[in-house]
Amino acid sequence: MLTMHLLGHVHASRGRQPLQLSSKSVALLSYLTLEGRPHHREHLAGLLWDTPDALRNLRVELVRLKGRGVDPFPARQPMLTLSCPTDLDGWLSAPHPAQERDLIGWLSHLHGPALSGLEDLGTPEFQAWVDQQRQMIHDRIEERLRLAYSRYEQHGQDACAALVCARADLLGLELGTPHLPIDHTVPAFRWPAQEELLRQVLIQARESSQLVLLQGHSETRRDLLRRLVEDTPWTAVQVQVTVRQSLLLAALIQHLRQIMTADQRAQLPSTHSSDPELALIELGQLMSTVGQPLLVALHDMPHPAQWPDWLGPMLGFLVDLPLPLVLVVSTTAPGVASSLRPALGQFARPRLHAVTLPPISVQEVMRLLDRLPSTDSQHLSAPDDLLRAHATRLVQRSEGIPMYIRALLDDNDRVLQGDARLPVQVRDRLLAHLSSFPTLLQEQFAKLAQIYGRFDPALASTLLGESATEVLRIGLLSGVLVPAGAAERLTLPQLTHRISDTENHLTFASEVLRSALASSLPPQERQTVRATLANLLLPCEPHLSLIYAARAGLQELSEAADDALPAPPLIPCERQARTQLVVAPETLPHARHEVRTPGGYRVGLDSGYLEVLRRGPPGPPPLLTLLLPGQGRGHWTLSARVDVVSPPQPGMPISPFLLGVQTGAGPRMVYATGTIPDQTVDGMEQRFGGVLPLGHWFSLTGQGEAGLLELSVRARDVALTVGALCWGNQTLRDLCRTAFLQEARVARSWAPTP
Repeated sequence: MLTMHLLGHVHASRGRQPLQLSSKSVALLSYLTLEGRPHHREHLAGLLWDTPDALRNLRVELVRLKGRGVDPFPARQPMLTLSCPTDLDGWLSAPHPAQERDLIGWLSHLHGPALSGLEDLGTPEFQAWVDQQRQMIHDRIEERLRLAYSRYEQHGQDACAALVCARADLLGLELGTPHLPIDHTVPAFRWPAQEELLRQVLIQARESSQLVLLQGHSETRRDLLRRLVEDTPWTAVQVQVTVRQSLLLAALIQHLRQIMTADQRAQLPSTHSSDPELALIELGQLMSTVGQPLLVALHDMPHPAQWPDWLGPMLGFLVDLPLPLVLVVSTTAPGVASSLRPALGQFARPRLHAVTLPPISVQEVMRLLDRLPSTDSQHLSAPDDLLRAHATRLVQRSEGIPMYIRALLDDNDRVLQGDARLPVQVRDRLLAHLSSFPTLLQEQFAKLAQIYGRFDPALASTLLGESATEVLRIGLLSGVLVPAGAAERLTLPQLTHRISDTENHLTFASEVLRSALASSLPPQERQTVRATLANLLLPCEPHLSLIYAARAGLQELSEAADDALPAPPLIPCERQARTQLVVAPETLPHARHEVRTPGGYRVGLDSGYLEVLRRGPPGPPPLLTLLLPGQGRGHWTLSARVDVVSPPQPGMPISPFLLGVQTGAGPRMVYATGTIPDQTVDGMEQRFGGVLPLGHWFSLTGQGEAGLLELSVRARDVALTVGALCWGNQTLRDLCRTAFLQEARVARSWAPTP
């Protein structure tokens, strides 16, 4: 049976076999199928050919069709008609996909604008008909997608809803969600400094178009931009980037058509060019016709090394349009953002603005908890000490991801009391964000995600075979993977950090993302990978082999790994650190400054406090060292608190600790919530200084050798807050005041007068 395929590129098939037909034959069959009624041969000829021999051309096409086995038209009949099924009918009548696997197949039919390939065929009248039919088809698709999106939202299937929304964006369809009114009674996470910068960009764009590089979590970027233009003359158009130029242009055009008035749409040309350069020019003309200041956001921009040839010229063309325009290019990966900045600078270096939406901080969660209704949190009536502890645990567990924090709050924090498995809705959203990757690539990332911590290309090749090199390359370019060393060193207050060019080990950029990917691998495959890793690491790293064998339930291998562990070092008698419980140190309001190291440590300076947070995988954690400026005579004192600590792991060759202090060339004094042995690590003498309290502010004092002061942390999970620190003539408070308040005053004094 003949079937017409109208979704995406138009073609005909018999059974599952596509038919090789001319473009005019496809146009003829499409017209008759969609019209559903007889048409005279002369009408059809005049519609498809604007030449004197149009009727003869029609007869030639009918003969060609017959030669291809398509002969639905009776001979010598002046009226032609066609009734055959279409892929559109099948798609609309298909049952509602209940599972993500079924949904992906259902959405795969929507791989481009309907009736693609009929551009520049026939007369202007035929082109007008194509545009009309395409709009009608898109309206029906939009209605079905909107219904599917609503159902998934109601059933809490966030990953499925995200897939539907992304496909609608690709086609330039509107599901209604981006323009829902903002409920200002619901507490929302805000980025005041970044929002103010973007408002200034809108002002500058009145004179000349501006380019913004925006980096942040996927669920925050759209909301922020939508909120930015609310109650302003500006209109936001937000789409996902695709590697196919025709789809991206079609999506932008569809969004622009929807914000135009009926009179403006009536004046648009009835035909659209299939030539990419002419289509881009038409897009620019359409943006001018809208007559409104536009904020156009292209989300999830790939690494410049993955740009198709047309993307760079398109960005340069758009940013040079003489319109009140802000072009926003966004990504979720910090590594991709750092590579995009020089690439975008070639188009608008003086007009390029880099804006980062950092992960949610402890201070922000404390403010959110303080704004929640009393029925929403049992901690709101608690003193600030308990409120900070609760907020810190939320931020440490979630890595500051907004949707994860909300999931923890919605679950009344029950998950904080148990294991660290991801809430289903968070996992689904994270995996949905990776749905643009081929299925095989996602499966390969899921295999790599079974590795705890750092790994080298050789280990990756053991799991993935010959495809490992390409998988690692794509992982690095997309920001899923990052280079990572066994030790990380930051300098305060700049928090500068550099990875050695010779480092060949990689790790996942986020432990939350690694956990989501790891859980996506079927259980039997997970067990197979764990068994492979346990056997492979038994001779060289029995402590890791023991972890994998235990997770895989391999009793004999677990015993072999346990027997291979070296004799544990002697544990000293429990030493109580010279601590004293104190009240919270005074804060110093200033803008937050933070970095995230490849090893997973979030190090931030906020309100005069130093924060170190980490959520890590099982296995040995990397060493984090924080170098403070200025010399001292060896005496130091600090006020700090520890709110999160991970349970001890058996067999670790190097003992983790929560706080280390070293002055000059002396030993590193380390503190934990339990006793740990004295050790020499990489030539550094490490002495146990004592046990720290958990969940309370405490003061700690020490005396070492004269010289520089270093703080350090080596922990799988940790939430350490240093509220006050004094060494030599330096204090943490003065350091923050000089770095963030005096610099801000200097910057304001040099700012141009409006």
